[in-house]
Amino acid sequence: MENTTIAGIIITIIVMVVALYFIFRKSRDAAPSLESALHINDESQKPIIPRHVRDQLQVETSERVEPTLTENETVDNILLEKTESEAIETTLKDEALIEEVTTIKEEESRDNTQGDTTPVVEVAKTELQNFSLNSQIDKAEIADFNDESSILDAHLHEQKMVDDECALVTAESFIAFNIMPKGRILSGEKTLKVLLKYGLRFGEMKCFHRYNDDGSKLLFSVLKLTTEGTEGFDLETLSTEEVKGLACFLALPHGDVQNAFDTMVSIAGLIAREIDGVIYDQENYELTPQLREYWRHQAIDYKSQRHASA
Repeated sequence: MENTTIAGIIITIIVMVVALYFIFRKSRDAAPSLESALHINDESQKPIIPRHVRDQLQVETSERVEPTLTENETVDNILLEKTESEAIETTLKDEALIEEVTTIKEEESRDNTQGDTTPVVEVAKTELQNFSLNSQIDKAEIADFNDESSILDAHLHEQKMVDDECALVTAESFIAFNIMPKGRILSGEKTLKVLLKYGLRFGEMKCFHRYNDDGSKLLFSVLKLTTEGTEGFDLETLSTEEVKGLACFLALPHGDVQNAFDTMVSIAGLIAREIDGVIYDQENYELTPQLREYWRHQAIDYKSQRHASA
């Protein structure tokens, strides 16, 4: 019973939908299409409009109202048009006159430039002779300019002093850490890239040096390790050489020993990680946190001993 009722309801809904579809389809107005083909009567040469479309194209006819002007409006319009035409003619004449005047002035100036060069030079000379300095302007002392021009000389002299009396030359002791790659030899090209990557610069004594942030103070230096010991770098042949390891060393005494030591240990660790190497101290023991603190105190205590003896 329930299945029969459900089936009847479904059939009723379908019938209602179909009935509504046909109702709306019949009530839809047939609108003329602009895209449909237009048929022309051969005899009258007029378009043939379908009958079901004619009622929709009925347009209410209205009488055309011709514009009329009063006598005063007609006269005013004529005067206005005449005034506008006269203004246009006057503008054109003025432009032509301006062009003629400009052309004449250019020709005159060209002639004056070619024929009157001598008087201009004489006037310029006269003005130069009559030129005088303003006494109210402050005069700069020659000594000031000499001081400024000697900046380069002072810089070169200071650089020479740094080269002659640098920490490496005057060092009393060193703390060194050796970086050795595990089971292989380091190429010279790889060595150069790693050193430059971590801010070291090639300099005096054929070493790579690391400076502080403003570049005014040397922190530590790096040499290469060979089978014969430590050796300086040769940039011309480094790319074709093989490097056994790197030696980082801190010169003592040092004015900023704590910062220099910590920077050296930090960069040595980064380089060792980069080349898959191990860090050894100067007694050939692998660097541990305990040994690192030991050598750190050695550097600081050396500074204190120097100041105490002074």
